[in-house]
Amino acid sequence: MRQENVFSHDNSVSDASADFESLVLRDSEIVKPILKEKFLKDYIFGVGDSEAEFRLYCSAFRTESREAVRVILLKPKGREAHKDLIYIRNAAECFFDKKQIILSSNLTCSAIMIIRSVSEDELDSVLHNVVSYARKHYESELLAVYSEVVPIMDIPEAYKRLRRCVEYAFYAENPEVMCENTVRIGEVSTAPVLEYTGIEEAVSGGDEQKAERLIDDFFAELEAYMPAPAVAKTYCLELYVCIIRCCDASRIDVYMKGIVAVQKGTSFGSIKQFIKDTSREIARANAPEPVKIYSSLIKDTMSIIDKNIGNEKLSLRWIAGTILYTNVDYLGKIFKKETGKNFSHYVMEKRMEFAKELIMRGKKDRIYEVAEKVGYGTNSQYFSQVFKKYTGMSPLEYKEITRTPARKTI
Repeated sequence: MRQENVFSHDNSVSDASADFESLVLRDSEIVKPILKEKFLKDYIFGVGDSEAEFRLYCSAFRTESREAVRVILLKPKGREAHKDLIYIRNAAECFFDKKQIILSSNLTCSAIMIIRSVSEDELDSVLHNVVSYARKHYESELLAVYSEVVPIMDIPEAYKRLRRCVEYAFYAENPEVMCENTVRIGEVSTAPVLEYTGIEEAVSGGDEQKAERLIDDFFAELEAYMPAPAVAKTYCLELYVCIIRCCDASRIDVYMKGIVAVQKGTSFGSIKQFIKDTSREIARANAPEPVKIYSSLIKDTMSIIDKNIGNEKLSLRWIAGTILYTNVDYLGKIFKKETGKNFSHYVMEKRMEFAKELIMRGKKDRIYEVAEKVGYGTNSQYFSQVFKKYTGMSPLEYKEITRTPARKTI
């Protein structure tokens, strides 16, 4: 009787195995989306699929363990950006030929895609389109990192490398689309010894140029060591605190909120620019203020600029011809002489400062609405380019690091 039960049990195991094989192979078209998600996650994270099951899955997906593939990791930036990740990944798949995609899945805060081997140039082009799509339709800044060509059996190791690349993309100048072989990862084990005192003294004394030079040296040395991003942010926070100690006591609460901007900064460059801007602002406030006397013509011009900053038609010719009724060349020459700036540069700075203020207020304006309010009309893409050049970060990045609960009460 015991032998009969054992035999019966063996049959049930055999039947279960046959059912599983039937599910994977014969019915794979029906359950393939679910199977792909399960297989990819289990394989990446090493959740114990046997070699036989691995071969079975490969057969179902019409591939084999040594097929040449590339692994792509899509990582949205920001605290809440991952909420649209499933839609972004679905959209990303549409940019590829269906035959190129072997597997794809959403992970916790990123998406992974396995595609058949394509050239770097072709992949760069496709992924730049994906990044642009995510920015335009979901207002999401996306980082796309892809592996070198690897056999499909090496996906877990490639995934680990890409996660490391995502971390160290923090140091890249324009981290949008990168191949893993272009990402430099710090390997220095010793911690850098950085100097803060000279910077603090320069800012406190109002020496803007010296402070900027010392800050550039500080960041150059930090980047040479290239510590883990979390460690780099610690150094940046220490520097930022040293700088804001030099501000007027009445402004300390405002500058303290900038600590969040450093903590939430998504790139080394944006944090550096934010700290340099803060240093410049405080140093200027500490410097002896020269008495500026403007002529009535330039005072009127400045007043018109302030009142019409959101007017897309605002220009030197418009002011001279329709409001002040004066020669445009003469007005431009006097404006440059008295303010030290070209008219267009002066207006750009005014618009960028107004844009920063609108974003920091915490209202629900979209980027294109901010662009309209500061005089760029419907050309939100050009506005974003100017904003990034002026602040060192895109409007979306600036929005992410400055819209804290504390900011909203200002």
